[in-house]
Amino acid sequence: MSSPTGSVSARAASPGALGRFGGRVGAIGLLVAVATGVATAVRVLYNAPFEPAALPPRLVPVVGTVAALAAGVALAAVALSTRRSAVRVGLLFAGVFGVLATISGSATVAAAVAIPGGAALAFARALGVPATYFELRRGALALAFALAVGLSLVATAGIVGSAYRVAGSVAFLAGVTLLAVRAERDRVALGAGAFAFAGVVAASAAAPFVTGSALLVGFAVVGIPSLLVATAAFGGVAAAVAGLRDGDARLAIGAVLLLAAGVPATPGAATAVCLGAALVALDADEPFGAQAGNAPGSTDSREVSAR
Repeated sequence: MSSPTGSVSARAASPGALGRFGGRVGAIGLLVAVATGVATAVRVLYNAPFEPAALPPRLVPVVGTVAALAAGVALAAVALSTRRSAVRVGLLFAGVFGVLATISGSATVAAAVAIPGGAALAFARALGVPATYFELRRGALALAFALAVGLSLVATAGIVGSAYRVAGSVAFLAGVTLLAVRAERDRVALGAGAFAFAGVVAASAAAPFVTGSALLVGFAVVGIPSLLVATAAFGGVAAAVAGLRDGDARLAIGAVLLLAAGVPATPGAATAVCLGAALVALDADEPFGAQAGNAPGSTDSREVSAR
């Protein structure tokens, strides 16, 4: 029986798996995070009640479409990197339908089912049945984001009422808040998260209209108390800083991507959230390792994260 510490050591001794996730997939996630962050910033600046910068009207839909297509293509590319058939199919469904729904509105309803369904399938197969507290925690975190994507998209597509949109927002923000557990022993990271929490609270109190407008157009937050948004900022920033300090590129990039994407109310944001969830919740060996029991001389590929 191996301990969590031994599992971490085993992964550290396997540069191939870490290189695939931390190198190629980490780079993919970083590019999507940058594109998504730029699109979010452009939307916020363009719709601000003042004019800090003159932005051409066509820039908003262009950068939004580019970011959405990048997220879908990136998720599909990540899917093709895995040798696990169920994980590959699930992520491909999410990525391909994200691209289709971005290109054509006629695919919106299908994407509302395919994206969360594919992500849930991939996460469930990659994580398997949890055997420890760490595995249970990571599984709940990954599936919480899949649930948030499903609730948000079906509401946006008009399949269900607006109450499900609010529920999806709550599920997403709760999931980002729970990322703080990845920084539970890092005081610097927790301090950075607390600073972000205070910043959101202060902004909401000092300029509620401007803050509400930014949250709506930039992050698709509707009907949610600002306190919950502040807790999400705490969790996301704390996880990102913890990842940077620990040299965990997947955690840092995934947390930033989730913060930049916002509530997954559109197919583009949904695919970005799915990619971010995979980065923060799955180990390098899980989506990209060999089929369980197929690699000669290998141990269980579902190693337990140190966090």
